[in-house]
Amino acid sequence: MILTVTLNTALDITYRVPALRPHASHRVTEVTERPGGKGLNVARVLAALGHEVTVTGFAGGTTGGVVREGLTGVPGVTDALVPVAGATRRTIAVVDERTGDTTQLNEPGPAVAPAEWNAFQEAYEDLLAGVAAVALCGSLPPGVPVGAYA
Repeated sequence: MILTVTLNTALDITYRVPALRPHASHRVTEVTERPGGKGLNVARVLAALGHEVTVTGFAGGTTGGVVREGLTGVPGVTDALVPVAGATRRTIAVVDERTGDTTQLNEPGPAVAPAEWNAFQEAYEDLLAGVAAVALCGSLPPGVPVGAYA
């Protein structure tokens, strides 16, 4: 099994518009949502290649619930996300259909309390048994020590 760690999970939301123009209103032609954050993206690719993957990190609030629900539909991926009080961040991508260019807006993520960080560390240690590889991925949410991945 492979373990991916995404301390700053996200709900990736993509809006498609005919043409993105600054200072204008836009009609969205398509909206998609999926669990995101670098480690969740890595997990999806690994699972598609036939690997069993467990994902961990943080998930909280309504947005975290949507992320976790989205993971239930991904074959080969097991959810071991740790709950936090704050809401999981959203990332917004706006795709200009005319040019193919994408504008990205990334929220900072929930503030992680010391007790939540400790709960993650305990869960992480428990998950390491039987793991062939670990991928530490993505940004850190507020409250997580700067050297967390180290």
